[in-house]
Amino acid sequence: MHTPPALVTLAQIEEASRDLPREIVRTPLLASDDLSSELGVPLFFKPECLQVTGSYKARAAYTVLKRLTDEQRAKGAAISSSGNFAGAWAYMGRLFGSPVAVVMQESTSPFKIEKTRAYGAEVVLCPNDFDARWNTLFALESERGMKVVNTFEDADVIRGHGTIGLEIVQAMPDVGTVIVPASSGGLLAGVATAIKALCPKARVIGVQPGGSLAVHTSFRRGQVTRVEKVDTICDALVAAFPGELPFAHIQRYVDDVVSVPEAEVRKAVRWLAEKAKLVVEAGGAVGVAALRCGAVKPTGPTVVLLSGGNIMPATLARYLTEEDAA
Repeated sequence: MHTPPALVTLAQIEEASRDLPREIVRTPLLASDDLSSELGVPLFFKPECLQVTGSYKARAAYTVLKRLTDEQRAKGAAISSSGNFAGAWAYMGRLFGSPVAVVMQESTSPFKIEKTRAYGAEVVLCPNDFDARWNTLFALESERGMKVVNTFEDADVIRGHGTIGLEIVQAMPDVGTVIVPASSGGLLAGVATAIKALCPKARVIGVQPGGSLAVHTSFRRGQVTRVEKVDTICDALVAAFPGELPFAHIQRYVDDVVSVPEAEVRKAVRWLAEKAKLVVEAGGAVGVAALRCGAVKPTGPTVVLLSGGNIMPATLARYLTEEDAA
């Protein structure tokens, strides 16, 4: 018989929040008069695109490393990531003075590889295969004694991400709708756990781009499902399946998961740059896309999480000049 995983609690998220260092930005809620007028509800952004290393992942990276033993941190720790977690992991490893490694596929953007190395992490490249990432990762454990962290299933990842939900409620106790990007599900799980514990009547909505629908599909089917193909401009939202632990939280606390067309995501990146003066990567803009294309109908004061701002300048320039992005 399958034993349900133990869910992260509000008390654990509150503890993680108290532990966060000064390097972590307690990002504000920014009012959007333009989107409020367009939608007829008070609309606010939670701009984790302004977070250290450019994404929300810094919170979880710190929380995971903080909760390792001194011995584990001294030997080093490793994760697999081809995106925002890599930079955050490298930065926080440097903060702790702990040797850290990141397994990345050979096809990873050189921009992201160099950024991760610049923060001080070792980058270990592996073949362009999802399973190869895990095989390479666990080899670091057996060969070097490094602590391997499976970010898809680690409760401390959800704790760290949950601090965002805590901050949202602290700033807006009457929040009505919270909209969150989804990939492997850890961010959505953590935010939803905190929101529902403090504001049970608030709606929490996950969003995925049309080319990457693992959480969307799993939510509809009621079980973790691996999708056959991921093809999206949202390079931060490319998980082929959600983690079992995050998905258990999503089933308990999330009201709905919606999808948005890729073209709408590009429009949202442009809209945020022009109207909100915020640089947001495609994966971080899916919530705004969902609102502007009608995939989500907000009720009450609404918060949209802008999860990251790590977009290559050339990509941003292309989105800003696309004729259909107006």
